[in-house]
Amino acid sequence: MRVEKDIEKAGFYQYYPVVPAVVVVKSGDELDALACAWHTALSFEPPLFAVAISPKRYSCKMLKQNGEFTANFLTFDNIGIIAAVGRTSGREMDKFSTYRIKTIPSTEIQTPVLKDSYAAYECRVVKRYTLGDHVLFVGEILAVHYKERCFDKKKKTPRLNSVTPALYLGADYYAGIQSFGEVRVSKEDVMGKVMGRRERKNNKE
Repeated sequence: MRVEKDIEKAGFYQYYPVVPAVVVVKSGDELDALACAWHTALSFEPPLFAVAISPKRYSCKMLKQNGEFTANFLTFDNIGIIAAVGRTSGREMDKFSTYRIKTIPSTEIQTPVLKDSYAAYECRVVKRYTLGDHVLFVGEILAVHYKERCFDKKKKTPRLNSVTPALYLGADYYAGIQSFGEVRVSKEDVMGKVMGRRERKNNKE
């Protein structure tokens, strides 16, 4: 395996693919959106979800002003919208009218949800940290929007035979992967394999 100490030369894309979130922000009557690959869940109780945004982005300024956002997840056939909001600036255009992006109202905050998302979170910012060249906004999830057909009713997990999430590979490349089947590996399965190996080892001794 190659080792590269020059991070820029290495590419810093090794942790991809990820499902990008289209982060929508609102300040006054102004709306903006950006594509965010750097996001993560942080906590179940309370439900916390964080997005990392460069302070160079117009959305970052708006989010600091208003303190709320929606995180929207789109399918592979919507990568045009993801790329468009990711590579243009709200300082220069109204992305929603330019790209004809449709929204629906949120239930707990003023910032809307994207109509074409298969899932979305309504978030209110509870913490903010400057980390290197990005700002990490930690939002408490106040409501979850999701299309029921896209998720298993019992497990609550995505049904990849019903939805093809957009995957970001880094460097402006995207992919869409449909399910080739799924497998569940539970704690019991893992522990069973561990105990099985121990038993075989003891028998040999």
